[in-house]
Amino acid sequence: MVRLYQPSSDSHINTGLKYPVQLLKHVLVGHGLRFGGHVLVAGCGHGELVPFLDGLAYQVDAIDDSSHVIDDARQRFPQFNFKLVRLDESFPVANHEYDLIVVQDLSVYRNNLLDLRTRTATANLLSCLKPGGDLVFVRKDVVSNGTDTQHRAQCWKRHLACFPGQFETVSYGESLFQQAAWDWLFGAREHGNYFTVTFQSPLEKLHRNFWRDFGRRGLMTGQDHCCQIETVTKDARRAA
Repeated sequence: MVRLYQPSSDSHINTGLKYPVQLLKHVLVGHGLRFGGHVLVAGCGHGELVPFLDGLAYQVDAIDDSSHVIDDARQRFPQFNFKLVRLDESFPVANHEYDLIVVQDLSVYRNNLLDLRTRTATANLLSCLKPGGDLVFVRKDVVSNGTDTQHRAQCWKRHLACFPGQFETVSYGESLFQQAAWDWLFGAREHGNYFTVTFQSPLEKLHRNFWRDFGRRGLMTGQDHCCQIETVTKDARRAA
């Protein structure tokens, strides 16, 4: 049995690792990820998740589309290999390479989730999963000044709907016993709950071109944007 222990002073594992314990348990244990499995952290940010997964005996690769955070991650954790990659373009990773892909904050997913650029990025990631592997988007519902500032779970479901496979959404509420909740109460951070959208690829092997074709066909939905965030962005650009 795998146990993910939490420090007595915080409900989030490891220094700087932001996720609640129950989220990590669900992602790593809930879908039967084996020890020694190959994991890709897409949107590795400053790198905190990489040494944590390595310490649990997983083989870990890390990528991001921001040169700034990649440089910082390399300085903080020089023993790991962090790569700068544009997922909406060519993706230099072999097909069917990973048991699990964890997607954190990538710039390609900050705007409209229903356009070709974002679905191409997801198609490239899905092509790297082993048959039956999991693609997990880890997100946070952030409320700032009474308005949502992130895509909601429904946006991610619609984003994935054109691809063959199964997906589920799980929410993780912040408890008042967690340090993060107290930080919010005293104004140190914005309030929000985490959620994951997990997509399990089919058992058959599909080439990258097939995944990208599913993404292109998904554009025939006739929907301009996935949520109000994109509308607000467009209005702000017009005003400027």
